[in-house]
Parts: sequence; structure tokens; C-alpha cells
Amino acid sequence: MSKGHRAVPHTADIAVEAWADNREECLAEAVQALVESFADSGGAVPDDCVTLAMAEETDEALLVAVLDEVIYQIEVYGRLAVDVSIDERTGATKGQVEVRLATVPVETADQVGAMPKAIAVHSLRFGRECGLWRAHVLVDV
Repeated sequence: MSKGHRAVPHTADIAVEAWADNREECLAEAVQALVESFADSGGAVPDDCVTLAMAEETDEALLVAVLDEVIYQIEVYGRLAVDVSIDERTGATKGQVEVRLATVPVETADQVGAMPKAIAVHSLRFGRECGLWRAHVLVDV
């Protein structure tokens, strides 16, 4: 199994890249890359969980929606995702996934980079390449 993620500098923003054997793992890696680009939770144990059902029209729209939700949870509820699992829903509409964000209060993490403001849709890539799912997203900071 091959999976991973990274954040790379980009002019005035950051780029988040993720890769995995399947779509759901790649989405989870993208969330981890986003969070690690600005926060160090120091291995904090989650004390809350947010579960969402999402059904976007395209894989790219799903990626944006998941990452936007991570930012929304920080801005509105002060919750930082420290673990994520994403599963395609059984018997649901094709493409629908269940997203579970295990969270901690944002103030328990050390800020190590600029807080994300939004996910940019230009230069967005998400799909299968060379046998792996790959994501590339620009994050406005």
C-alpha cells in the first residue's frame, strides 16, 4: 500500500499534495496534509467527532467540499481535525461518502503556519494517475 501527503510552498499560498491506492485514502491524506500545513497537534487525543454525508457531482468537487469542511470546523466551531476516515456509503448514491473528522479544540494545537482561508479551484487535480489516486490543491492562506 502506498500513501502519503505533503505541503509545498506556492507563491503567496501553499499547495497540498496527497496520494494513495484509493480515492477515500487519498481524501484522508489530503486532509492530513492541509492540517499539518498550519498546525501541530502534538499527538492530541480526539475528544469529539463530526460525521458528514457528502455526495458531490465530481471527485474534484468532493475534494474541495471535504477540505472546505475542515476549514469551516476551525472557523465556526474551533475544532481541529486530528484524524479522518472516509468511506464510500454502502447502498448510497454513487459517489456518496461518509466523512468522520476526529477533532480537538484548535487551541490545543500549536500553530506552525498560516491558517487556511479557502481552497482554490484553479490548478485543482484529483484522480487516478500511474496506478494511484493523486490530489493537488492550492490553499489560500
